[in-house]
Amino acid sequence: MNYLAHTVLSKKDIDYQLGNLLADPLKGKAWAGCSPSHLDGIQMHGWIDSFTDTNQHVRRAKTRLGTKGYLKGVVIDITFDHLLIKHWKHFINTDINKFIHTFHINSLKQLDTLPKQAADFIKRIIAHNVLSSYEDYSGLVSALQRIDHRLSPRILAKETASSYLPLIASNLESIEEDFLLFFPELAHYFIDKSSSTAHERWLK
Repeated sequence: MNYLAHTVLSKKDIDYQLGNLLADPLKGKAWAGCSPSHLDGIQMHGWIDSFTDTNQHVRRAKTRLGTKGYLKGVVIDITFDHLLIKHWKHFINTDINKFIHTFHINSLKQLDTLPKQAADFIKRIIAHNVLSSYEDYSGLVSALQRIDHRLSPRILAKETASSYLPLIASNLESIEEDFLLFFPELAHYFIDKSSSTAHERWLK
């Protein structure tokens, strides 16, 4: 799953959310001053990724983008964030704009406690309004094009993220069906692993 999913599949605790979101850019490593909630968020990120990577609905969604390709997982992750926004009210118990605004405000208050790499990452997330940028299909297109700019020459010689756009467009309805089967399973998995009550989480 991508940035938005990791942020919302968290307890209502900014440290937990930041740990969950920052696990990728910090490669799952704790930093000096990590709180227990940061560590719980980092651990949850790993659990979410493992569950996602082995889920049958996610595997089927990837096959809709062809039989080969290094970037299919990343492309499906971002497409699923797009679909999460589309179906937000079905799964999440607060307005998406309020959720993102609250995350931005609370994250900014934590910047001084984070490593520079993590703080810079959060600043970019906020400055470019990344969490809501996939709401429209055009935002999904832009996100994949941005990934292309960060790819190494070795990967670019084989494929680009944006090269999957025709397959996404022609299979989006089926990928959406995969998502709607997958996300409830992921939500239940998060609730079980986090032992969170309804008042402690964003999920319905």
